[in-house]
Amino acid sequence: MARPEEFVVRQSLATLIVALGVSAVSDTAGQAPASTHGTTATIERKLSVEMARGTLWNPWTLSDDPVELRSFNVGDLPSGRFVGPTIRVRPGDVLRLRLENRLPACAETSAHGGCINDTNIHTHGLWVSPAGNSDNVLIAVPPGGRFDYEFLLPTDHPAGTFWYHPHRHGSSLYQLGSGMAGALIVEGDRLPTADRPGDIDVLLRDERGRAIPERELLLQQINYTCFDEQGRLRRTRADGDDTRPWQCAPGDTGRIEARTPFGNRSFWRQSGRYTSINGHVQPELVASVGRFERWRLIHAGIRERVRLELRRVADGAPMLRTVPAAEHEAWMDRYCTGQPLGFWEVALDGLTRSEVRQTSVVVLSPGERLDALTYFPAAGRYCAIHTPFEPVGPMGNGRAVAPRRMLAIVRAEGTGGSADPESALRAGLIRAAERALAGLAHASMRQRVIADLQTGLRLSAFVPHRTIPASELTGTQTALFHNIAPAGPEPTFAIDERVYDHERIDRVLPLGGVEEWQVSTEAGTLVDHQFHIHVNPFQIVSIRNADGLDVIDPRSPGHDPDYAGLAGQWRDSMALKSGYQAVLRTRYERFIGDFVMHCHITPHGDQGMMQNLRIVPPSSRRDP
Repeated sequence: MARPEEFVVRQSLATLIVALGVSAVSDTAGQAPASTHGTTATIERKLSVEMARGTLWNPWTLSDDPVELRSFNVGDLPSGRFVGPTIRVRPGDVLRLRLENRLPACAETSAHGGCINDTNIHTHGLWVSPAGNSDNVLIAVPPGGRFDYEFLLPTDHPAGTFWYHPHRHGSSLYQLGSGMAGALIVEGDRLPTADRPGDIDVLLRDERGRAIPERELLLQQINYTCFDEQGRLRRTRADGDDTRPWQCAPGDTGRIEARTPFGNRSFWRQSGRYTSINGHVQPELVASVGRFERWRLIHAGIRERVRLELRRVADGAPMLRTVPAAEHEAWMDRYCTGQPLGFWEVALDGLTRSEVRQTSVVVLSPGERLDALTYFPAAGRYCAIHTPFEPVGPMGNGRAVAPRRMLAIVRAEGTGGSADPESALRAGLIRAAERALAGLAHASMRQRVIADLQTGLRLSAFVPHRTIPASELTGTQTALFHNIAPAGPEPTFAIDERVYDHERIDRVLPLGGVEEWQVSTEAGTLVDHQFHIHVNPFQIVSIRNADGLDVIDPRSPGHDPDYAGLAGQWRDSMALKSGYQAVLRTRYERFIGDFVMHCHITPHGDQGMMQNLRIVPPSSRRDP
């Protein structure tokens, strides 16, 4: 066996064959034509994984907690900034990423075995090969080792918001829970044609043709703990009390260790910790009045969904960081009283929506991304609030199950806001389309795009994948996400009554196949799960609750606002509440190899809720 310092893998001919040669098979299967890569640039980055000391703001004590956590340390970011650097690429690029594991030798194992300091990288949502040294999450880089990744993006890869994070089974929780995640942005400027979608980026431009302001917002759930002299978790509450936090005494350093109670009984809300944004708890963001901004929201947390709304802060409100967390509910009741601002959703999981969707609350579950346009109509401060709710209807009637949390303050500066931002948005998008598609060569497409925008702000020319009709289907799959009674101190989770086995292939799928999936969660447990599948995204056909009622359609008695507007949209991750069933369709295009699907509630995946999948040429298929 190679010594850790020899653990290096470089680009191989086999990986090139997978990434390039398989495209021809996909074409003959009637899928969207696959382009050769035609590399436009090679992007090289190095990520060093280290233990880093830093601080995180604690709203309960109005002070900084010292912490020592696993962290990405790179040359242009200071150690102890608990978020990875943003990486930007374009379709056709090659991203070369050297991962160096400088964590200490393993003294602890996870509840289900394995070194919690083994690591790797997953480029979440990228449409790239899962084989070799591409997006291969089945390898482990041990402490002292390194791994050279090479991701070849097809020239027709969708432009959008993606992200990267560790994905070693059994250790993901301890690393993602330390903030080890970063934005991965694919930029594009392709115009739509009769046979090829365009990039939404060409519409999100101002009057001078410049990209509108944007910001990446990684929502993280860093669940650090402190222990007393007897090794017991410090806490200021009795078990079951959701209103008080875990505690760190003077002189303590917060850590994330295998003995931390991450089990099903310890929800994120029970820790009292606050969702951070880009490594900071309750930061102050600065925006401009009267200008649309593109917010690239990434749920890089470990467990619970975030429901974000923006409200004006009333005059006379004391600064948030002078108010202890125990008084935040009263502070929000008194000062966050304005009408919620609008969000205009343009993409889900990096994939452009079929239409712009206006809402006052954006909802993200672990692993999901959402691109939304924001608009601040007047100068002042605004509350960014997370309001958790149970499902509506027979399961919960919309009852709040945890305190609201202040996520951030947004300070809007300047003048010139519009009283009708949606009309301003429509006019701005139409003018951008007119500029981008000027000239006779684009006349018919320009007319189509403008007609779409005038009627319901449709974006049909920018959706990156073709709709999958029933007539295209070649097979079906079913998957049930459920819990297994714990045999020890921690619960176990499974898919189809099988706990994850690293060596077992659970499904063999045919390259060129088009299948409908029925993905369900166990009813009656009140435990949600988060379906995520690597490599190929899926299109949502329907979602129903335990009573068989449609939860997407607002006219349905089972309507759940957390699922509004999802019918027909493309994603790679999706929350399924207790008893829900989703019907999804997907194509197995271009890439062969082994990859996974799993629950992206990180402790659930680490504790067994994962399967290995393999895509093979049709003639090679053998069911497990």
